[in-house]
Amino acid sequence: MSKRKLPELVPEGKAAGKQRLLTEEDVANEMLLGEMLGGLSEGEQELAVDAVVQDVNGVESVNGDYLDADIMLAGLADEQGAEEANLPPRLPDLPDLPIGELPAELDEAALISGQELDLSNISVTAAQARKMAPLIGSNSELNVIKFPQHELMISEIREEDELEWDSEEYTDVEAIFIAEFLKHTTALKRLDLARNQIGDDGAMALAAAVGVNPTIEYLNLESNNLSGTGACI
Repeated sequence: MSKRKLPELVPEGKAAGKQRLLTEEDVANEMLLGEMLGGLSEGEQELAVDAVVQDVNGVESVNGDYLDADIMLAGLADEQGAEEANLPPRLPDLPDLPIGELPAELDEAALISGQELDLSNISVTAAQARKMAPLIGSNSELNVIKFPQHELMISEIREEDELEWDSEEYTDVEAIFIAEFLKHTTALKRLDLARNQIGDDGAMALAAAVGVNPTIEYLNLESNNLSGTGACI
């Protein structure tokens, strides 16, 4: 940041040359201008500082043309807004989804300990999965979750930097569990979940996880069962 200083303010009640008495509003504007100049390059700051001096009617340029301070501040704000417009799009706000109770066949102890979780004979809804996910995520020993037709390898989420889990017949339940571990992984960068059976519930869980873990660079949900909010994500 440039070390150039803004023109010094004249305290209220004391005039110097053509400078006028400053009000609290002037001081606030000067502070705001200083903050905005802080976002400019050193060269741009010097040009901005050299171009204006305090005058009895407001801000006067060195060639005598008068500029309104509010207009100048608004112009700088517009420049900052243009820069922000070039940032990556923000994820839409995700709705609060219902959280169910644990399946009758399970208790918390079975979820927070052990290397294997067997769900091959247990039916789990997306709402129940949202209840189970934080408990499963707290189990640092868990390596695999067994479902009726496939297995979900939790150890791979922790250890691999790229996973191609396309066409695995994963549903919202698996996606919600995957999302819980995505929040904390420091290894995985790319995850392909294309051509599964993931719907909006799973997509929103995954989006929330990616939003809090900058390690994840790529997530593919192509050819899943997305609609509404899930498709927007």
